Amino acid sequence: MKRFRLLLSGLCALALSPGIAAAASSPWFETQGGGVRLVVLPEEPDGAIPALLDIKLEPGWKTYWRDPGESGISPSITFSEESGLTLQSVGFPVPKQFDDGFTRYAGYDRSVALPLTLRRTGAPADGGDISASIFLGVCKNICIPVQADLSVDVTAATTTDPVERAIVTAAIAALPAAPSPGFTVTDAHWNKAGDALMVSFTAPEPTTERPLQVFVSGPPGFQFDTSATPVRAGDAYQIEVPLRYRPKSANLAEADFLFTAASGGKTLEMQLAID
Repeated sequence: MKRFRLLLSGLCALALSPGIAAAASSPWFETQGGGVRLVVLPEEPDGAIPALLDIKLEPGWKTYWRDPGESGISPSITFSEESGLTLQSVGFPVPKQFDDGFTRYAGYDRSVALPLTLRRTGAPADGGDISASIFLGVCKNICIPVQADLSVDVTAATTTDPVERAIVTAAIAALPAAPSPGFTVTDAHWNKAGDALMVSFTAPEPTTERPLQVFVSGPPGFQFDTSATPVRAGDAYQIEVPLRYRPKSANLAEADFLFTAASGGKTLEMQLAID
């Protein structure tokens, strides 16, 4: 997040200089506690369309991760059929764990940018903008649901703006890293009751400033506990993460689950291979 903020501050002068193409971004939708906007870049050679959900938070306000835990509203984004686009993926930086004395949840206490990958599934409607419906929550003393319809000019989204490109690139760089020899899951399985995931993993040594934090998330509709604490097991760690809720029709054997962690300034995110 620090690298992201430094890069954005360094881009301010560039954004005001002449000769820059019109930004391929929606106007900010302002709300109590912050704002939200959509950024869309031109299509890449492989057919992917990089984009960004930019969430601005005022001091003291928070928003939520993909699986908040006990309470909160995870960000949701849906693109209109007229845009001719489908949302392929949403990236989340490693969140923080919060405890307000009543509930524990996972989220962010600073502005956060969520990289999106879009794919074209059809021709956009004539003259139609790239439109998306956003639903998320921001929280301070009270929690406020934020619902917004954001639009990006389809013509602007075909032109590369170096400022917008740098913002998206910085947000992607802030995502958790792939597994490495010293930071990876070594085993994952359900407990006998099938209501908690047992995960063994290696991780860099945590510090006071950069403690070990672990999160597990599943497909939409699944909800895991965010208060589980890893314990040492020799040179590795073990954690039992209770599954708080799952859809009645969900098949645990077919669902994909992600393990996300941070420790000692390093990050990790990987899909769990569950035995």
